[in-house]
Amino acid sequence: MNSDRLSSLFWFALGVGSIYGSVRLGLGTTGEPGSGFMPFAAGAFICAMALFVFLQSFQGGQHRLSALWPGGHWRRPLAVGVLTLAYIVVLETLGFSLTGFLLLAIIMRGLEKLSWKKTLIISILTLAVSYVVFKVFLKATLPPGILGF
Repeated sequence: MNSDRLSSLFWFALGVGSIYGSVRLGLGTTGEPGSGFMPFAAGAFICAMALFVFLQSFQGGQHRLSALWPGGHWRRPLAVGVLTLAYIVVLETLGFSLTGFLLLAIIMRGLEKLSWKKTLIISILTLAVSYVVFKVFLKATLPPGILGF
């Protein structure tokens, strides 16, 4: 089995898992979407793209998706994926503000090699704007964590 078929099966299974979990959360209605609506849409999109890649993998080597990224560098995307998973795991414990700051700072300083000054300014401004948008305007509940906000 070629790599495109194998990876598309993985992504299809991930999409099905997202759809299953989102249905359990509740999709809501078109006028009042439930908490599972967006994960459902994302899972359906992932399944559709995986199916497209799977079917396209039977057309031959010249149309393979992996041919679009010859010699690709996967260190940074993989690092961002691992950091995002770590963010999800510690979000409830450390809270939105601290976890978000750490994620942004590690990505900007560690992966993008920005100066400490730029890293701190961008991280703080991004979190401040996000906090105001989600907490003040949208009245969303953000995990306070150990800092209390």
